[in-house]
Amino acid sequence: MRLFVFGFVLFFAFIAGSQFSVGQLETGWKAHDLNRSQPVVVKPAEKIGNAPSDAIVLFDGTDMSKWRSRNGGAAKWKIVENAMESVRNGGYVFSRQEFGDCQVHLEFASPKNVKGNGQGRGNSGVFLMGEFEIQVLDSFDNQTYADGSAGSVYGQYPPLVNASRGPGQWQTYDIVFRRPRFDGDGKLIKRARLTVLHNGVLVQDASLAFGPTNWIQHHSYAGLKNKTKGPLGLQDHGNPVRYRNIWVRPLVEVRPQPEKPYDAQRIELDQAVAKRLVGRYGGHRVEWKNENLVFNFNGNTPMVMVPHSETEFGFTKSAGNIKFDLNEDGIPTGIELNLDAAGKRKAIRK
Repeated sequence: MRLFVFGFVLFFAFIAGSQFSVGQLETGWKAHDLNRSQPVVVKPAEKIGNAPSDAIVLFDGTDMSKWRSRNGGAAKWKIVENAMESVRNGGYVFSRQEFGDCQVHLEFASPKNVKGNGQGRGNSGVFLMGEFEIQVLDSFDNQTYADGSAGSVYGQYPPLVNASRGPGQWQTYDIVFRRPRFDGDGKLIKRARLTVLHNGVLVQDASLAFGPTNWIQHHSYAGLKNKTKGPLGLQDHGNPVRYRNIWVRPLVEVRPQPEKPYDAQRIELDQAVAKRLVGRYGGHRVEWKNENLVFNFNGNTPMVMVPHSETEFGFTKSAGNIKFDLNEDGIPTGIELNLDAAGKRKAIRK
């Protein structure tokens, strides 16, 4: 029985400590911090699917100057009706520019005249960083192995659903790619992550690649040691698949952090002084819990308070502050609360 009680006490202490642990959110910021940088303004395209203002257009239907063959020479594919079409034995084509984390949009169409079946029908592929393939295939009424159908991370993850249009119809892929991460010694710490929408339908939901794409068995990440960028690749698989409207948005890999630590103003506060502030202020409450003052906004949103002085406090996970008004005897009579851009609010102690 004593062991049970002792274990329960430890469990409760752990839960309490977790609930009121000191520190900001995992983002590095506190909620609603007005000093946090504003998002960069990006102008979306007038037509959905076209390139937004910050995108790098790799193919607009007029030339293939931004593409190369595997050996670096000119791409051998041809332009047909404002689309780039794979040429048998023309080989893969790769973007001359390389990317790490990125958003990719492209449109593709398998041949209108159906020939073959399974993997022999409208076969191609989109390679992120030149290594991780999203399969392109005519999967409309065409059965093959699931992890080789349209929208699959080839050989690894089948698509969540088959969203394919019929042969010859234009289709879209919108891909969000996060590259693999390695530590300072070149050891893999995060696998590549792929999210794919096929014709606007989610078919890959942050799928973690087992390794770079290869037929039958994927490669090891060891071959990519510390690689941070690679080209966008399109596969020649002997079928005249067409591509158009290809653009890429490089994505921010590391979000900005606060310039100064939030706890720089923190002071040690005597318990007796702190407990003097406990009470009800309008619809709010200040309580003493787990060796901390806790502010309950409207009685149901607890926020651990961080002392900056005997009357001024910040919060561990939310931006803003609270200031106590004291009378001549040092007894709190009210508060001035500033939680977000809504401005300051005042409340009288009850």
